[in-house]
Parts: sequence; structure tokens; C-alpha cells
Amino acid sequence: MASPGAAFSAALAAEDFPLVEGQEGMGMAPDKYREVFDLAQRGTRAFRDLRFDEAISFYSKALNLRPGDPIILSNRSLAFCRISQLLRERSAADSEYQPLNGLDPTTHAELALKDAEKIISINSNSPRPYLLKAYALILLEHYHEAREALLAGLQVDPLSNVLQTCLSDLDRNTNIAAGARRARLDRTDDFECTLCFKLLYEPVTTPCGHSFCRSCLHQSMDHGNKCPMCRTVLFIGPRIYPISVTLSNIIQRNFPEEYAERRSEHETMTYAGVDLMPLFVMDVVLPCQKMALNIFEPRYRLMVRRIMEGNHRMGMVAIDPATGTVADCGCEVEILECEPLPDGRFYLEVEGSRRFRILRSWDQDGYRVAEVEWLQDIPLPEGSQERRELIELANGASELARAYIRRARETVRTARRARHLDLESMPGPQDPEKFSFWLVNLISLRPSDRLDLLRLRDTRERISSSIRLLSDAEQGCRVQ
Repeated sequence: MASPGAAFSAALAAEDFPLVEGQEGMGMAPDKYREVFDLAQRGTRAFRDLRFDEAISFYSKALNLRPGDPIILSNRSLAFCRISQLLRERSAADSEYQPLNGLDPTTHAELALKDAEKIISINSNSPRPYLLKAYALILLEHYHEAREALLAGLQVDPLSNVLQTCLSDLDRNTNIAAGARRARLDRTDDFECTLCFKLLYEPVTTPCGHSFCRSCLHQSMDHGNKCPMCRTVLFIGPRIYPISVTLSNIIQRNFPEEYAERRSEHETMTYAGVDLMPLFVMDVVLPCQKMALNIFEPRYRLMVRRIMEGNHRMGMVAIDPATGTVADCGCEVEILECEPLPDGRFYLEVEGSRRFRILRSWDQDGYRVAEVEWLQDIPLPEGSQERRELIELANGASELARAYIRRARETVRTARRARHLDLESMPGPQDPEKFSFWLVNLISLRPSDRLDLLRLRDTRERISSSIRLLSDAEQGCRVQ
């Protein structure tokens, strides 16, 4: 429907909140009720001046003091509807050359629907909430449900001329809309990204008037701050470019199947799954190890953006000195902090978690992606003699580690590094595998030695090796 219900706009207006003087106003203390009244009235004045965002803010504050008030809820629902309608009727040129931030028309309509349904649950004896519900449903293009809402309102008030008029208007315009929907737009270059040559997904429009997929523009600007089409210098980072709501809605409405494929493709690229791992080839990282990273290469900047839209995890691997190729084992790290810098770089704080073995790997947009399987130490049965001996060994190693860290902190020469020796983060001996890696991280080791410990699946051997290495490090005054 081109205009979602002129009859609704004419029939619905903001209501004045009643002022009750004297004793407790409608179950509230007089001063508190007066505050609610002032907020509601300020909201209504803003509504009538077409300042719908301000009106919603005032109504929301009033509802915090008086939850569930049907008049305030009704006015807020109507304000949400009006904003949704204004955004839907906004021209494509306005959207592309003066993009708006904030909620999209669909979200505003959904919020309006939520308020209307809440009013019906509180007071179903008035036709107004049914009219509001139908208005919101029309904005969501749920015409059948909107008709059902109007019919439910007529059951409450069969003589309501407003409901009957709006029902007739809906039936007439729905038939027009049904005929209009049969004339679909053709798939042309206007809806295609000139960088990936696919249907635009999350389209953004630059100040020079060119539209691209948001992720494609991100990737292009990793290599320079110029428009990929006309080479105009872009003085704004692509991260804060808003999606062109009008263009996005047109694409989703007219090419739903292809758009669904693009969404599925995008979600796959963000690595929400656990067995597909983007790889950062740099160094051997062990579980429990924390590290700071400065991401500056364009390929890895792209990778980090995709990871941050997904599960915030990536794999870290090193070049195996024995083969000169990427090692067969690595460690998954979780990004604890991600700070985007003005020049496009990222500052990351990461922590190692799980080990994996690479089954196969391939290049994707300049960086490496791998299918992996997870590695764990060979488990020992609970209650077995081997398990009890392993825990005793871990207990002994924990005491050795405490003494080692205390002596390291007392050494002036190593005081600068001693801040990394944190006893509070030490896992309990009841988790020997995790404890063994925490223990290893106390020691400075060559990458090849760390890679061997990463591959090792014997917890006892790793703890024993760590004890020997700690003793050697203490004798040689080598403290990490």
C-alpha cells in the first residue's frame, strides 16, 4: 500500500492525559501523579508538533513512573506508527544523500504493535487499541492480521464508524496492493554491487552517490580511502556508514530468494560455526596464554571485521621450522578486546583456549581458512589410580609454581616481567590439562618447543616437562 491508511491517520490522534486534583490521583501520590501528567502532556505537545522522537522519549519516561497506563501506551504506539510511516514514505534520494541513523521502519512498527497488544491485554473494551494494532500490522504489511484486528474491534464495538471505515479502506487498498505486487522489479545493474558483482547486501551509499555492499566497501577501504568507482576521497570511515534503508527494503521485497542466499553467504563468512576457523599466521600460542596484537594488513583487517560479526574467535598458527609451511596444529584464541583505530588498524587482546589440528585449508579473500578438529589430552578414568597420581603431580607443580613466582617478583632484574606472572589466574589441579598449559606459559621457550607441547596429548608428560623446565629456568635466572 502506497500510503498505509489515510483513514488511520485521520482517525487516530494523541489523547490528553487526565489531570486529577486533590487526593491521590488514580492510585498514586499527588506529586508523583503530577510528574506523570507533566511528562505525558509534554509528549503530546511534541507529538502534535510532529516531533515524534521527543514524544516517545517523554511517554517512555512517564511509563517508567506509571507502567501499563493505557492512554500513555496508546500515544506511544501511535508515535511509533507515525515514525514508521514517515520513514517508509521517505524518498530514495533523501535516504541516499541524507541517510538517517536509528531504528528502521519495521522496528518502529513492531514496537507500536507491542504497545497496542499490551493495551488490549489490559483493557480490551475500547476499539482504539484494535485500531492501533491494525495500523501497526499494515505498516508491517501483515494485511490479513490487520483485518482480523479490526474485526476483533468491531466485536467490542459493532457500531464504531471509525473501525468500519478503516476496514473498508483496508479491503480496498489491499486489493490494489495485491495487483501492484504482481508487477515486480527486474533484476538490473542498479541493484548489483560493482565490487563483487552480486546483489547488494546491506547497501551503503557514499557521498558521491555510489552504492556498494557494506562489507565490500570495508574491504576496498582497507587499501585506500577513495571511492572505488570515481576515486573521490572519502573523509569518513566506512564503519559508520549507515545502511540505505530504502534501497535495502526494495531489494529484500523484490528479490527475496537471492537476498536470502546473500545473507546465508555473509553469515558463513563470519565464522559462527565451531569447525571452520580463520587463521592468523604469526606465532605459536598455547591455551591460557594472553597476547596483544596490532592488526594492520588489509587481509587481516577484513578477517577481524568478519570475526567480530561472528563468534569473536580465530585460530593462531605458526610456520613449522621443520617443514617451512604452516604448522598442522594451532590454538583457538578468543578476542577479549577489539579497539578499532582511526587509520583502520585494530588493537586486539586475545587469550588462547582450545587446540586444534588442521584437516584442510584454503585461501579466502587473501587470508587462510581451515577446517579443523579439536585436540584434547588422552583422558584418564575418574577415580583411577593414574588420575589420582596425576592430580598429586599437579598439586606438587602448583606449589613449585607459587614459589617460583614469589622469587621472580623479588628479583629486581625481572620485576618488569613479573607482572605477567599471575597466581590468581592459575587453574586448579582438578583440571590437570588446563593447569599444564598455564604452567608452560611461565617459561620462555623456543617456538619449536612450544609447538611440540601443543601437539602433546599426555598431560603427565607436559607437567613433568614443565617442572624440569622451571627448574632449569630458575637455575639460569630466566624468567618470563
